Formats: sequence, structure tokens, C-alpha cells
Amino acid sequence: MKNRNILSAGLLLAPVVCAVLALVRYSYWVHAAIPVACAVLAGCLSQKEAGRTKWLLIAAFAFSIAGDWVLKYRGRDVLMFVCGIALFFVAHAGFLFFCLKNGKIRWPLLAVLTSGYSVFFAVKLLPAISDTMLSTAVLLYMLISCFSLAAASGLRLSLLSRWLFTAGIACIVFSDTLIVCCKFLNVCGLHHFLMMPAYYAAHILVTAAVIIRTNQKKIMIKKSI
Repeated sequence: MKNRNILSAGLLLAPVVCAVLALVRYSYWVHAAIPVACAVLAGCLSQKEAGRTKWLLIAAFAFSIAGDWVLKYRGRDVLMFVCGIALFFVAHAGFLFFCLKNGKIRWPLLAVLTSGYSVFFAVKLLPAISDTMLSTAVLLYMLISCFSLAAASGLRLSLLSRWLFTAGIACIVFSDTLIVCCKFLNVCGLHHFLMMPAYYAAHILVTAAVIIRTNQKKIMIKKSI
């Protein structure tokens, strides 16, 4: 068990090091290497009996990479902006279905999140976004983000795995909230300091949760033999 934990921690250093390098001196390829490394780790370290659920995580990371690329090179094209949001929407759907396969939605939390973000959208964002297609995409993305976070908090995993996964999804939601505040409301103070660290932390925390879940599952299997 100790050797397995050391190996897992060592492998997790790859996206951590990439995150530090990207924050110190930004490079798109180092930035993109973080979700790539997390996808590889999730695929290689997930237990075989996880079956289709690990592919939900890999797909989520893959669509996150694609969405990031589209948003980076979209220029001023609104349609490309919407396509980027759509790709991140699918990424959230991957995280959501993974959570539903391993737990359930906490409806009280979902009610609080959707109510809060719906009011935020109606009062602040809707008047600031002139394009109907873009505003619809933003609203749908915010809603699935709420569903993902509420489902992550209802995971039937060990306490540590659940909290890590939930913290990871919360970091995504926090990062995205900073983005919309800066992009549409011109409130960019915290955006410059916290957006990218939160985005990187999201991938690393979710991957750490998967690694811990895998190690615990292997230990349980060995004890049952």
C-alpha cells in the first residue's frame, strides 16, 4: 500500500509541475499538458472493474482540452465562442455522468446553486450579453455546472475521494465564474490572480480523487481474496 501511494503521488507530480511552470511562465503547450497528463493518469490508474466510468472522466478531460483550444483561438468569432462553451459543456456532462454512476445528486445543494446562478445570470449577465445564442450557451453551461457540483457532493466514495472530487469541480465553477465576470462584466481583479490556479487545481484534484479511489479499491479486492 505504501509503495503504491508513493508511486501514485509521484505520477501526480507531472500535472502539478506543469501547472507550476504554466503559472510562472505561461506556455499554451505546458498549459494543455495538464489535462492531458490528468487524462492519461485517469485512464492508466483507474481499476479495470470501473469499466465505462473511467472513459467518462477521460472524455471529460479530452473535451476540456478541445474547448480550451477553441476558446484560445476563437478571436472575436461569437460562433467559435459558443462552440468552445459547448465543448466545456460536454466535459461537464462527463463529470456529471461519472458522479451519477457513483452516487447521486444532492437536491438541496442543487436548488441553492441553480437559484443563485439563475439570479446572477438574469440580473447581471443577461443585460451584458447582446447575442442571444451566446447568452443561451452561457446559461446552459452555468446550469450543468451546478448539476456537476451537486452530483460531486453526492458521490458514494471515501470521504477523502469525495471531498477532493467535489473541490475539483468547485474549482472549475469558481474559475468559470471569474471568467464570465471579467469577460462580460469587466470585473477582472481576481481573474488575473485566481482563474488559472483554480483551473489547474480542478484537474489535479479530480485526478487525485480518482487515484485514491483506485488504490482503496485495490486494497479492498486484495482483502476479499
